[in-house]
Amino acid sequence: MSWLRWIAFILICGWLGQYPLAMLVPHLVMERLYSKIEERISPNKLNVNPRPDETSRWVVRPSPDLLYASCLYNLEQGSVVITAPVTDRYWSMQFYQMNTDNFAGITNQRDEHVRIGTQVEVTLIGPEADPEQYSGEVIQSPTARGMMLIRASGIGDDTEAKAALELSRCSPGKDNQQAARNT
Repeated sequence: MSWLRWIAFILICGWLGQYPLAMLVPHLVMERLYSKIEERISPNKLNVNPRPDETSRWVVRPSPDLLYASCLYNLEQGSVVITAPVTDRYWSMQFYQMNTDNFAGITNQRDEHVRIGTQVEVTLIGPEADPEQYSGEVIQSPTARGMMLIRASGIGDDTEAKAALELSRCSPGKDNQQAARNT
């Protein structure tokens, strides 16, 4: 009977322990990724990554069929403005908070195919900011820090996709620039 109690105890501890682990691991993964990228480029600036190959591991197994650009964002001083041309082949802009949750996305697929050939301009604001204070397309991040990722098809002739990524921008918004001047 004593061994049944031990088995029950172990199962209960394992069952209860999975929840803190499931909540902690995504934060640790994102903090590591944020720190790793931040060593190369500061927040609120776009980083166009070289085409991934078998040695690319800045994220786990990036697709060799896609071209990537990323922007670590820090909204503690104010908004960040992201602009990007939308190509005619697969293109997406995804926003991730610090627990790896994807909280917003823009694409040229399905209902959003009307974006093809346009320039997306998004103002990304922090969790405490008032969206009514901003014009245009506004996305409110649930966290002050996170990551934005642009993906574009690199299959075949990738000239258009490369040019679109090079023309994309991630920079402090007007309120963020003002805060930087005041410090």
